[in-house]
Amino acid sequence: MSAILKEYDKNKDVLENLDKSLETLINSLLKQKGIKVHQIQTRVKDRDSLEKKILAKQKYKSLDDITDIVGVRIITYFDDEVDQIATLIEEEFVIDQDNSVDKRKIDSDKFGYRSLHYVANLKKDRTNLPEYSSYKEQKFEFQIRTILQHSWAEIEHDLGYKGEFEIPSTAKRTFYRVAALLEQADIEFVKLKSTIADYENSLSQSIKNNPSQIEINKASLTSFMSKNDNVINFENDVFIGEYNLVIEEFNIENYVDNRLINQIKNLGIENVEQLENAYLKNEKATREALKLIFKPEGRSMVRGGSVLVLINYVLSNEKG
Repeated sequence: MSAILKEYDKNKDVLENLDKSLETLINSLLKQKGIKVHQIQTRVKDRDSLEKKILAKQKYKSLDDITDIVGVRIITYFDDEVDQIATLIEEEFVIDQDNSVDKRKIDSDKFGYRSLHYVANLKKDRTNLPEYSSYKEQKFEFQIRTILQHSWAEIEHDLGYKGEFEIPSTAKRTFYRVAALLEQADIEFVKLKSTIADYENSLSQSIKNNPSQIEINKASLTSFMSKNDNVINFENDVFIGEYNLVIEEFNIENYVDNRLINQIKNLGIENVEQLENAYLKNEKATREALKLIFKPEGRSMVRGGSVLVLINYVLSNEKG
């Protein structure tokens, strides 16, 4: 133990730097894949915890034998995202399969939080880079789980639960029931996400076919602003042709909120057909309003931005 703790003290700075580097790297990789997670937690095991682990296991001969000195926990919103991140981890890191475990596959009659654990190393092509060269042999652990799985683990920890034999028989039924409810909730949230995605994917065609039947809400407004042919043609003509702006195609949803929706409805616009009619009727006024806002300086504009200008500068002023 003395030798392992001495090695730990000697390498503490390197371990803490790896901790920070992994957090930055994982954030970057997730962003590249377009995967949004609830939280990323990283930590270096503290000295007291390390000492307790060595005493409890009685099997470690060196610091390298302990694979979770540095840990990264990735907490997702949805259960299907766990597998997406697992694929990413397997592609980007060297996985120690012998020490990795899928705790989501525990028996239904066993207690314990469900989580996917990987023990990994950095790949050679990454450790050849100067910023990662100090971590060539260092193993670290990934834990990937949903918010609900994380909540279950935290509550277990707070209750001091360590195994099914520590739970009185009178409480076991409650444990089983709560575990089943959380697992079913994870399943239902994935179904709910899929239902909403199907609705949003079909909106563009529904708007073309029956615009008067599509009420103004976040999904329909986002679809109109980003996919309507009149909006696209107008913005290509004005933003690109007149102002030499770069049109960003990906983040209009950041501007669509309840305030904007209420603002539109307060103008007497209740459905997409009414919004499109107002857009076409006020193209000239929108073009004039844009002259007051933008100068041809090569800046960027989000796709659908002309609808924001229509609402905030044209129709609102007209009503006022």
